[in-house]
Amino acid sequence: MKYLMMAYTNLAAWDEMDPASPEFIAACEFYERLGAELTASGEFVSTEGLAHPALTRVVRKGADGAVAIDGPFAETKEVAASFAIIDVASHDRALEIAARIVEALGEPIEVRPIGSGPEDSMPPVP
Repeated sequence: MKYLMMAYTNLAAWDEMDPASPEFIAACEFYERLGAELTASGEFVSTEGLAHPALTRVVRKGADGAVAIDGPFAETKEVAASFAIIDVASHDRALEIAARIVEALGEPIEVRPIGSGPEDSMPPVP
């Protein structure tokens, strides 16, 4: 099953990030190694970093039709930084991969199944 993994980071930390810092270089090297591992296992689908949140817009329905507004909003502390799509055998495996990223980098990872049909869009019945 395919999963979307969204990586979040602190907006202030993003703004202060130095691409030449040892921490940034170590994070890039970690992601490179993990990507190579997931490619070798056949679990890697895609990944992309996202542009600065100041460039984000949200399109909503307004009284006169669709309107684009700024977003995320100023009070937001954590912002989406990147995403990856993986294709793994189980939900547990997706969580295992996300946990490795969290342990290595400390930032939260949202793990969400990618639905293949209408039946996947509803939560499981308890």
